[in-house]
Amino acid sequence: MSGAGSQLALFLFGCYVVALGVHTEEPRVAQHSEAEHYVAAVYEHQSIFTPSPLALVGRKQALDLMNQNLDIYEQQVMTAAQKGVQIIVFPEDGIHGFNFTRTSVYPFLDFMPSPQLVRWNPCLEPHRFNDTEVVPAFLLRRLKACRDEPSQGPTAKTG
Repeated sequence: MSGAGSQLALFLFGCYVVALGVHTEEPRVAQHSEAEHYVAAVYEHQSIFTPSPLALVGRKQALDLMNQNLDIYEQQVMTAAQKGVQIIVFPEDGIHGFNFTRTSVYPFLDFMPSPQLVRWNPCLEPHRFNDTEVVPAFLLRRLKACRDEPSQGPTAKTG
């Protein structure tokens, strides 16, 4: 996994953990046996990509393509959680594809402000910056699913 891909994966996982911690009813401390072991899953599917990564597309078309893959990821996260999975790994380029040029990849990128300059948690303030739709959208949909279907995930506070 490249540096950028592993950073995105860690960022996604970190936001998910922070968001769950903020919205769970009861804090949960890991038992001794839980702290030593995790149930993990690796998932890969035939991702939905732009037909030509060299062609220029608009932000809306790029978001539409990425959201189709994120919808699949969301379903897989819920299925994995029902089976006791605590962490899941997705392909590095599974949301947007690969073989882009510097110009053609631009609509697929989310803006991330420098953490040294700006204090921002995209899980808690998803609409604070423009062009940051992908990561917060996925996390917010997952949190909404947890609230709407408590049996599918952690119980959420309602007020």
